[in-house]
Amino acid sequence: MIEIERLVLIEQGLLIIETYPMSGHLFGADHIDQWTQIIDGRSFKFTNPLHRIYNSKHALQTLAPKIPIFCRIVFSENSNFPKGKPEEVSVIDSLSDDLKSLSEYPSINQQGQIAWERIIRVARTDGQSLLRDV
Repeated sequence: MIEIERLVLIEQGLLIIETYPMSGHLFGADHIDQWTQIIDGRSFKFTNPLHRIYNSKHALQTLAPKIPIFCRIVFSENSNFPKGKPEEVSVIDSLSDDLKSLSEYPSINQQGQIAWERIIRVARTDGQSLLRDV
């Protein structure tokens, strides 16, 4: 079972969004297991959030194999990445600009709606099947 914080049907496919309300200087990269947060001179380690969102993406691809699936990790506006951030990571202030690149992908129209309905049929909330669109 996987848990997806937010799943959005967009013209170009599906968009998975996970939010992390963390501030300070953040250091991380695609393929390292532990990222670092430095705030008020203290350092804290946390698990690479991309691992979780990639697992969600792979699970959704089994339900919608022909639909593009995009991922975005979003950190609070009080965070920054002094050494650069991975491509699928945004700070809330840059989210709009970061998502503009999705408009370059072709529209999926009816295929997306069919995939969305398939996902909704198998989605569960608190152990119960969803009966409405999210």
